[in-house]
Amino acid sequence: MATAKFKPRILLYFALNLAFAVMLLLAHTLGGSSDPRIVYLILLFALCSSSVIDLDGLNGRYSLLGMFLAAYFVFYGFLDVTLMLNGSSNGPAEPPLNQSELLILVGGIVLLGSYRAIVSLSNGAMKRQTPSDWSIPAILLVGGALWSIGTYTMFFWHVHIVTDTTTAAVRSGFAKESPLSLALLILAQMMQPLGELLLVYAWRITRRSDLALLVVSLVVLQVVLGFIIDIKGIAMFGGIIVIVSCVLIDGKIPKTWVAAAAFFILFAFPVFQAYRAQVHGHLGMSRAAVVENFGNALQIALSAKEKVNSGPNRAQAFFERVSLKGSVEMIVKETGNTVQFQNGASLTPILAAFVPKIIWPKKPDVQTGRIVNRVFHVSDDPDTYISPSHLGELYWNFGWPGVIIGMSVIGSLLGFTARFNLAEGRTVTRLLVTVLAIQYLINGFEGAIAVSYVVWLRSMAVVALLHLIFSRNTVSKDKIIVVDPNLTDGPSERAYNVTPFPNLLR
Repeated sequence: MATAKFKPRILLYFALNLAFAVMLLLAHTLGGSSDPRIVYLILLFALCSSSVIDLDGLNGRYSLLGMFLAAYFVFYGFLDVTLMLNGSSNGPAEPPLNQSELLILVGGIVLLGSYRAIVSLSNGAMKRQTPSDWSIPAILLVGGALWSIGTYTMFFWHVHIVTDTTTAAVRSGFAKESPLSLALLILAQMMQPLGELLLVYAWRITRRSDLALLVVSLVVLQVVLGFIIDIKGIAMFGGIIVIVSCVLIDGKIPKTWVAAAAFFILFAFPVFQAYRAQVHGHLGMSRAAVVENFGNALQIALSAKEKVNSGPNRAQAFFERVSLKGSVEMIVKETGNTVQFQNGASLTPILAAFVPKIIWPKKPDVQTGRIVNRVFHVSDDPDTYISPSHLGELYWNFGWPGVIIGMSVIGSLLGFTARFNLAEGRTVTRLLVTVLAIQYLINGFEGAIAVSYVVWLRSMAVVALLHLIFSRNTVSKDKIIVVDPNLTDGPSERAYNVTPFPNLLR
């Protein structure tokens, strides 16, 4: 049976790669380009599409691998593909596969191998067990509280404490608060996405229309908040959480939500770009002033959209902003020549992840993105943040050994997290663990290692604490039955306790 399923996937893999290669060769030939990048792109696509061979569903053991490799291709190959299809070139590369491209390919291969090894080793431990989950009232109560507190704290933080993205604004904001207050404010903001995850989970499990309306309202409010504080990631994060949660819980792609996300990227993203350039940049309006004159600020951004997003000095498009190949090429080219290896200096904040500033006021706070900008002389503005990507930062610290060992560790962590896949049991804890891995280990791969892993470790500690407090066996005499039409290999019903805070009331 396994061989019968395996063969069509191998054929699909080769068909996809053949179609991709033919597409690039046609563009390469018809465009009259001599760009040797085509070799790299064909190899990168072959690596990143290999997940289709093992993929056991959108929420199975290999789903995280598929998501990572898809993101990996977007980070390091998608922009080159669009340039080639448009008949333009990103500059010649000699030889056809340069050192940075080889680094990207080897890093991906190492992660792929370590992920599959960990999943294979843990296959015997992945057995179905009696589900341990939260009650619906507890999910709604805790989820609503976490989202409300986190959202208000995020608004307060960015509007009244850290009023701008500059280093001076950050230092000024930090000076206003005590170390304990700062720690609590940061912790409260971390709770916001966890709260939304809980509410989305309750909606998808119960399919209640009032919860659907609530989730839509939360996403819209987050877009407005992201617009006010000028952080596109926060504006998009609400919708991303819903899409990822639906895929993991239902094992299906939510087409309506994906269409809404595409609409945002195509039409709303340029408005955000114009807002940053015109409202904050040209007019110098503070975030507090935008809150007081939101309609006026929105109108200014809409009016300036075409000007900011067109012409030779236009703002970067979405896929230009997410492309990380240029950063890796810069780091590989200059590290060891004009720039020294970091030897782990940028990773030191991970060691102090659970030590609050009130205990260690001078604990390391390495602003890796800004250091990359200054050391590699990318921008004259010292506050400019240049994403090194985890791959680039690993090389910047230890060279090739750092990439080999670091990507092995990342792949192993993702492979271990696959034990919490929702195809083998849908619970709040499994959802939280999986989404945190997607956010900080996959999506966060584009940024600094310390930032992603410190927040991931702290978030995992919170999830463990919440699991101990609220989860229990979902089958009891006090339960409600929710029909689940998506389960194909188990019972067609799921049972949920109606008693809030079950562990506290035992």
